[in-house]
Amino acid sequence: MSKFLAVLHLHNEDEGKWLRKLDNVTQRGHHIFSNFTTVSKEGKTYQVMFDGELYNVDEIKQSLRNKGVQYDISNVEQLIVSAYLTWGHTMMNHLLGAFAFIIDDGKEVFVAKDQMGLRPIFYARKKNKGLIVSGSIQNILDTKEIKPIVNRKGLRELLAFGPSISEDSTYYKDIYALPMGHYMIIKNNNVRIIKYYDPISKPHFDSYEDTKAKIKYLVKDAIHRQTKDCNATFLSGGLDSSILAAVMAKKDAPLATYSLDYEGNAENFKGNLYQVSLDDAYIQKMVETTNSDHTKYMITQEALVEHLLPALEARHVPGMADVDASLLWLCEQVKKERSVILSGECSDEVFGGYPWFYREELANLSTFPWLRSIELRKELINKQLSSIDLDKYIAKQYKNTMEQITYLDQDSEEDRRARKHTMLCLHWFMQTLVTRQVCMGDHADVTIRAPFADVRIIDYVYNIPWEMKFANGEEKGILREAFADELPEDVCHRKKNPFPKTHNPKYTELIKEKLRAAYENPNSVLHTLFDDDALSELIETGGSAFPLPWYGQLMSGPQLLAYLYQIHAWFETVKPTLRL
Repeated sequence: MSKFLAVLHLHNEDEGKWLRKLDNVTQRGHHIFSNFTTVSKEGKTYQVMFDGELYNVDEIKQSLRNKGVQYDISNVEQLIVSAYLTWGHTMMNHLLGAFAFIIDDGKEVFVAKDQMGLRPIFYARKKNKGLIVSGSIQNILDTKEIKPIVNRKGLRELLAFGPSISEDSTYYKDIYALPMGHYMIIKNNNVRIIKYYDPISKPHFDSYEDTKAKIKYLVKDAIHRQTKDCNATFLSGGLDSSILAAVMAKKDAPLATYSLDYEGNAENFKGNLYQVSLDDAYIQKMVETTNSDHTKYMITQEALVEHLLPALEARHVPGMADVDASLLWLCEQVKKERSVILSGECSDEVFGGYPWFYREELANLSTFPWLRSIELRKELINKQLSSIDLDKYIAKQYKNTMEQITYLDQDSEEDRRARKHTMLCLHWFMQTLVTRQVCMGDHADVTIRAPFADVRIIDYVYNIPWEMKFANGEEKGILREAFADELPEDVCHRKKNPFPKTHNPKYTELIKEKLRAAYENPNSVLHTLFDDDALSELIETGGSAFPLPWYGQLMSGPQLLAYLYQIHAWFETVKPTLRL
């Protein structure tokens, strides 16, 4: 977890009580910094926090030297300060990576995160008392300056979008998130939040063959940059992780691959629109192709249930339930051997791999396509909460995202649709999955890197015409074609499968028991948020009374029960105040 904390322009007579509990504390005037590094340049000192990784350090150093910089830039904090002194706020255009950072130069505090939003930054505003900034909501709450209050807006986010959330929001009153591609300037008690990045719409002039070659170069370069000190990847036998394995297998260092399966899945699996096939045969094909040292981890249903609460602790709020829990468990196993691993996450958002990019019944919806269950959600919610008007709130947030998109005159109807879904995914769906990956990895002390989230890839692919992207009538067709010569044919053209989930009925019985116990607690927040009769029926049917996924592709039936159990546990452990 990100342990840094910055308390800016905050005056409180009790601050000493919690200040003494912090590590590595520096105080500058009314600014308090915990777990920051002091950097000195030209007689001035800077307080710096850098969380994450840079993947173009050598290029940054060379650019600085070309500018005549003679400063010591031997570590990342010195490098960041030198870039800040050389380029000011436009330094963001020179950085490639997954990061968040804060620089205090004595006159202003500069807070920023990477273009794709791969590391979290939260901030809390308190009237007349300044700002608290951290990579962790829990750190902010620990100061006791901000109380954990879920107001009407937070409740709308939870019930309308959960486990997703508007990228500038949290479920808590007065606590916000800095969105992807944004930075914040705190100066003279004023706060400005500025967007510096979004994909730009522009014509695509490359031929089909040149486009394939450029994609192959960009993807390989992103992988090579992120494997300088690591040659391990998750491997599901799907297109994205198989590309990672195929490229990484050509390094001198031996390749290690890791996969996840669930006890009893082979006996209980039933394919559907979203999960077409099991992974094992495709994984084995890639292990033979790459000669990787492969480890298959099998999680029991008991371990999956037991990890729901640690996963809640890792994310701090209810998340993707057992999908979070299984990833956390997997990271804990991987940690026994290594601390850094690659993932194929974010490829579907960039290349258009989700069903809503191309299935007519999903692609033409005028709302978030992964929230098809909103009418069912409203039936499950307590009727006394009908005044929060989820439909209006969802429509407003959808409209806000649509207004950020620019189209070209030459865009076809399919191109416009692809731009729409790409932006929806980048600012919503991907942020949910990135948060999951960061939180579960951090909780297990494992760094998970996502080469497909390289901003150079999205900048290029965003403008490729849909006819090319959907080559051969396949989702991510252009990516498949680009790596067809490096993958077995059946792996290259395997239908997309999401992160695996359990199909074992034993899990349903275990989570039913957990949620039933919560439901039988008359003080549970479940009775406030949900209709008692509908919730009781949901529990007794093992989730089948809710026929559509609650969210995305995976959260249906038992997974919804697990999510509701996390909501109960959240209010039991964190004890936020519900203020309607």
